[in-house]
Amino acid sequence: MTRIQLACFSLVASAFLLAGLLVVQLGDRHDAGLTSQAYGGQVIARENFTLLTARARTEEEALFVLENSSAMLLVYRLDTGRNELVLAAAQDMNQIFQEGAGGNGGDQNRAPRRGR
Repeated sequence: MTRIQLACFSLVASAFLLAGLLVVQLGDRHDAGLTSQAYGGQVIARENFTLLTARARTEEEALFVLENSSAMLLVYRLDTGRNELVLAAAQDMNQIFQEGAGGNGGDQNRAPRRGR
């Protein structure tokens, strides 16, 4: 083995070592809760309610509440001036699904969907 080959192998080995250390350090920061992202996978489902937070606008998050028994979707936002949750929108999910199923996507010549 020549000196050049030995130097190349040493540089490649040190690059892998440094990359591994970087991955470990970034993993520790993520686990420590230093990120400020909302994840849709963090849903709370209890009895008749399903709750989740998600980004509604830039730098604004909203609380989405799905009331399972009546199929109502309620969207709340935080009013920082009054320090309270304000109802931003309410929608009947049954109505949305009925409109979607009855409209056939705007194409009246298309065959009806299976499962109706």
